Amino acid sequence: MTTPPGINLSTKMRYCRLGRRQLDALFTVASQGFQPSEVAVSHTRHNHTYTAGTLGALIAVVTAAPLPSPVDAWDNLRFTATDPSGRRSIEMDLSAKEVSTAVRGSDATLVYGAETQIRLFLQDKSVGGLPHGAQPGMPRGVAWFTAVAGFVLLYWLVALALIANGRRGASRLEELVLYSGPPAAGLALVFCGAMIAAYSVVSLRSLKPVLAPTRDLPVGGMWSRLGAIEKITAVGVAVAAVGVVGTLLSAGADVF
Repeated sequence: MTTPPGINLSTKMRYCRLGRRQLDALFTVASQGFQPSEVAVSHTRHNHTYTAGTLGALIAVVTAAPLPSPVDAWDNLRFTATDPSGRRSIEMDLSAKEVSTAVRGSDATLVYGAETQIRLFLQDKSVGGLPHGAQPGMPRGVAWFTAVAGFVLLYWLVALALIANGRRGASRLEELVLYSGPPAAGLALVFCGAMIAAYSVVSLRSLKPVLAPTRDLPVGGMWSRLGAIEKITAVGVAVAAVGVVGTLLSAGADVF
């Protein structure tokens, strides 16, 4: 493809979650102002490149091809839109790893406008794209509040339980300080550590980048984005943490 002179803008986005709905919308945004004959979508598999005018047509072509790999296994897509007059051209290379966009042309308004629209689309919460070099993470405020609140609440619950089963001859304050403090703090840390670990895993898994042109991705919060197996695993971690705390609490009560 001939590169038009003038402005050349390029961006790279990572952690994008692109299913059929998101890709259709993205290509619609990128195709604005172009004629259908000026737009092409392609996919390379087993050293052969399949090309069509729309994503739906491309999926049909790939599905009908005699391929040894599963039809749903897409690791790359390429979108191109070229204005013959050289005012604007768009190239997007998409994979689960990153989305690379290049907008070139001689018309500054069209070039900057197209680059901004595509970049904002990829950064939308429903897609989750981040600039190259940025890292996703769970909300720190939520994590710290959960950890501190859980620690304080569980500390006092465990402490009171140990006092109730402890020596009756000492005052409650003395019992709390001398006997129940260390085990209560230890159990609280075990529980909070397990909860933070489970929350971190759920958060990171929900942000996992995806390129899936043949299926729709679940939308919404991070819990709704997880698959059935991942949900079961997260619940299992929480249940296991509660079980460990209960076991240690029972053992501590017997000791005291």
